[in-house]
Amino acid sequence: MPVKKAKVIPKGPVINDTPTQPLNVYVFGEGSSGELGLGTAKNAIDVKRPRLNANLPADGVGIVQVAVGGMHVVALTHDNKIVTWGVNDQGALGRDTTWDGGLKDMDDAAKEDDSDSDEDDDAGLNPKESVPAPIPADKFNEDTVFVQVAASDSASFAVTDDGQVWGWGTFRVGAAEV
Repeated sequence: MPVKKAKVIPKGPVINDTPTQPLNVYVFGEGSSGELGLGTAKNAIDVKRPRLNANLPADGVGIVQVAVGGMHVVALTHDNKIVTWGVNDQGALGRDTTWDGGLKDMDDAAKEDDSDSDEDDDAGLNPKESVPAPIPADKFNEDTVFVQVAASDSASFAVTDDGQVWGWGTFRVGAAEV
């Protein structure tokens, strides 16, 4: 699903401070849709105890703020990037996650299932969703400085230093009960 280029909005006065402390990101729980951001390995699906996410080192990626949605995560980095991972339903990740992989020959899959060592084998997850990646910078105005992110069921938001709110994805509304 292509994401539209951002409309240029004039920058206002700075009213919010940017967080600066890089964080270590620990994850645990059920991640069958890539929402833990650990990648495509089978051992990235069911994490029983907190595990440091090696894809998000504090001294490398430098996450300074994290928001968790229904099945996706949005994070802000020290260098003003918005990084996302998890389920991209209705564009919640704000970037293209089209992937043609994941299809296996049934005979080959049966042979793989017979092996005793499946700890690092591929779990069939979309690597463009299950591995944290930044939203392309050209989706935002050139001088945009983000200070906070938020996430809901299938939508993500980012607040700028001058009070603007950027959003992508959708808000699902269930059927009203009568």
